[in-house]
Amino acid sequence: MKSSILLALAVCLAAVSGVYAQSQRKDIAVRFQGMDVNNDGVITRREWRGNDRSFRNHDWNNDGVLSGDEVRPGARRETPWDDRDIEASIAREDDWTDERFRELDHNRDGRLSRSEWHADTELFSRIDRNRDNVISANEFKGGEDDDREDRFADLDTNRDGRLTRNEWHGSVAVFDALDGNRDGVLTRAEAIGTGADATDEFRSVDVNNDGAITRNEWHWNAAAFERLDANRDGRLSRQEWDNSSATVLPQQTSAYRAGYERGRQDGVQAGREDKPRGWDLEGQRELEQADAGYQASMGNRADYQAGYRTGFRRGYREGFGR
Repeated sequence: MKSSILLALAVCLAAVSGVYAQSQRKDIAVRFQGMDVNNDGVITRREWRGNDRSFRNHDWNNDGVLSGDEVRPGARRETPWDDRDIEASIAREDDWTDERFRELDHNRDGRLSRSEWHADTELFSRIDRNRDNVISANEFKGGEDDDREDRFADLDTNRDGRLTRNEWHGSVAVFDALDGNRDGVLTRAEAIGTGADATDEFRSVDVNNDGAITRNEWHWNAAAFERLDANRDGRLSRQEWDNSSATVLPQQTSAYRAGYERGRQDGVQAGREDKPRGWDLEGQRELEQADAGYQASMGNRADYQAGYRTGFRRGYREGFGR
């Protein structure tokens, strides 16, 4: 009899603890929580309201689901700067901390101007929600905007040139702040502004505009700086910056280099064609597959694609011009 009572008590305690754990899990803040249909803290591709490229942007460990740090507000992608190609690293910002804000704020005025911003102009415009052409500390740290890793093309799943609330992954507050005419959709101009033109990365990093990048202007790791500093004078000239051999790193495979050369050629052509129409680097279909000209004899396809994307982005800037 006594054992039966103890067994019943144990079952009740297990049930209560299960319910408590479930309720606790529901209370934990999760990025993209509106997509987590079964509320298990994991977002599958089927639950994701977006295209494949958008899902891959957020699937940091490429395991096919979003979980752990990938859905934890404020978490950072742990990718060493050295492991990414130089231009893609500069064009991207993924550290939204107070420390990073102070590091970028060269003139210490508590806000980031476009001259202090090194990532792409589309991201600047998305973060600058009040359209005053500077980024405040609150706008920079605004973790409620879960769309920072996506570009407009990633979010526009039906390719109609507008973003509806169903296509938007971030908060309602951010959507409403960008929706200037209050029609319930975001046009490209509303979402990313009208100033998304070509960016001169060298000039962006050369904050004091003296024609050289010094260590106190460099926001990435020392190894990358050393790799670019060919004459070892502690300064990066434009010639060192533009040197393609510094961008295609020595440790890259032959497949990467082959992809880089083909991508750069295709990028130059695309940039020239887009010059009359306007800047649209991330809207290029070539970047989706990034395997134009690939043959199995060249080596690893993924390496070729990585090189192609780097070369294409560089070539596009060259073809488009300043």
